[in-house]
Amino acid sequence: MGKNELLGKIPIGNFPEKDFYHIYDHMNIMPDIVESRWSINGRSDLVEFNKQDIVKQLFIDGSAGTEMLRFNGNIENHDTRLNDLLIRNSTTIPILFLNKEEKENMLVIGPGGGKEILSGILSNVQNITGVEINPDFVDIVKKYKDFNGGIYTDFPNVKIEIAEGRHFLKKSNELYNIIILALPSTEQFQIIDGIASNENYLLTVEAIKDYLKILTLNGQLIFTVHNKWELVRLIVTALYAFEENGISYSNAVNHFLSIGDENSPTLVIKKSAYTIDEINNIIKIANTFPADLPKIAYLPFVKIPGNNQIENFLLNTLKDGRSSLEELIAKNSSDISPVLDDSPYFYKVKKGLPDDLKYLLLAVFIIAVLSVLIPLKKIKSVSKKNIKSKKQENVFLPLFVFVSIGFGFMVLEIALLQKFILYLGSPTIALSILLGSLLVGMGIGSFFGGKIYPDNIIKRLKLITGLTVITGVILFIVHPLILNPLLIYGLVVRAFVSFVLLLPFGFFLGIPFPTSIQILKQKNLKQYIPWMYGVNGIFSVLGSVSAVILSMIFGFTLSFFTGLSLYLIIFVFLSSRTQRI
Repeated sequence: MGKNELLGKIPIGNFPEKDFYHIYDHMNIMPDIVESRWSINGRSDLVEFNKQDIVKQLFIDGSAGTEMLRFNGNIENHDTRLNDLLIRNSTTIPILFLNKEEKENMLVIGPGGGKEILSGILSNVQNITGVEINPDFVDIVKKYKDFNGGIYTDFPNVKIEIAEGRHFLKKSNELYNIIILALPSTEQFQIIDGIASNENYLLTVEAIKDYLKILTLNGQLIFTVHNKWELVRLIVTALYAFEENGISYSNAVNHFLSIGDENSPTLVIKKSAYTIDEINNIIKIANTFPADLPKIAYLPFVKIPGNNQIENFLLNTLKDGRSSLEELIAKNSSDISPVLDDSPYFYKVKKGLPDDLKYLLLAVFIIAVLSVLIPLKKIKSVSKKNIKSKKQENVFLPLFVFVSIGFGFMVLEIALLQKFILYLGSPTIALSILLGSLLVGMGIGSFFGGKIYPDNIIKRLKLITGLTVITGVILFIVHPLILNPLLIYGLVVRAFVSFVLLLPFGFFLGIPFPTSIQILKQKNLKQYIPWMYGVNGIFSVLGSVSAVILSMIFGFTLSFFTGLSLYLIIFVFLSSRTQRI
């Protein structure tokens, strides 16, 4: 029995919120896993459902379903049900508005099971490129070519690349008429709050600017999202991207077209503004569609009778100058602020913090404070009984250092992890490289740190915390200058450079902890070492929660410098109290 076959026997967790369990609402339609694979991307499952034979679903960890459709490989003569399925998908409709010259080159980011690739094939797009980050999805689609018509293998005009979307954009020299990014349409709105803390670098201001760079003059971005709230946030993000490209909000509204209602709406963003002739042609074609197809919700220059769609209100309000974009963002009950690479939390629906993070922060904060106060109270009572005892005063410095480096180190580590995900393309890989580099650097720092001012531990701690701050600032300034140009290279190159870049910072981060242990020993406070270990660990947990919260509210940059400021505080404190210590 092969590895994937064996692991495939492990059942998907029985969590009702997983897409696996509610693709079909009818209780008699049951899912059956026919193939499973495991990788750093998670568990990939191919699922078929009884009582229908035209759709199979690919899932990653039981969620984010993507469809693989039955196709005989014959463009001219295939199952008519296929046309019905595709044309009722709002992602396909914008392609139907295009002429032959506008369908020369199409890019699909995250094709998954290949539904958008198939739409391009049947719409006579001349060249189609799919960029999929999960190689298991690609392998499964290729393996089941008898079911899907060989959309990834048998069509010479289709090319599939294994890459992260933003990385592919950086190294692409081609221009595209169409770029499609269709998010998994099965992700349910009621559980979106559960992924509010998930980063998504494909839906930021910087990402949209990257997409626009590789579009032809009349090229179009086609986004399909889960619901209208996401659609509005995507519009706001795109408006900021246009403004950074020198196009005002009131003019940028003429670059948009939206299709569909609450469920899986589609936004089209055109690089150049729509002309009146183009809009008239779109209306003419749309009037030939069956009545049950998704309807156009916003068109430039056109007032759609009875249209109360939120994007229609937003864009027309901006065009007419009735309100500023900032006012509309502030008035909205949900968070529709633009999403940036520095804080790429596209799915954060609620303004402020998700409730689960608030409760987690409160709980960890209380535990952290108690871990300090309860032992301190005991030490204080001992000191009162023995007036000559200076334990309370002596323990303050190492306690202060352990608290600061516990909190500060973890905030720095989480902020760096979030920063490096963009460059390395995967949280798993970013975590591996970050931890590997920091741990190696810290190990070297711990070993050699004792040789720095061996007779003056306080002076060593002051020097090292100062150098940690300086090195951190240099790393923050230098890393984008080095890593941005390297996005065009393979993972091995990017991982190696990232590892080397982080190593010096890890060296200095590894010295304060063992130095603080030495301070305890020097002051005859060895009995407090276990307590200090515990305090450091608890404040590390507090730091990790705080890092996520800081990055969601203020961004990774402020989060990073918050962590760095803890080391600066130690340096300033030691500098101001050198004589007393």
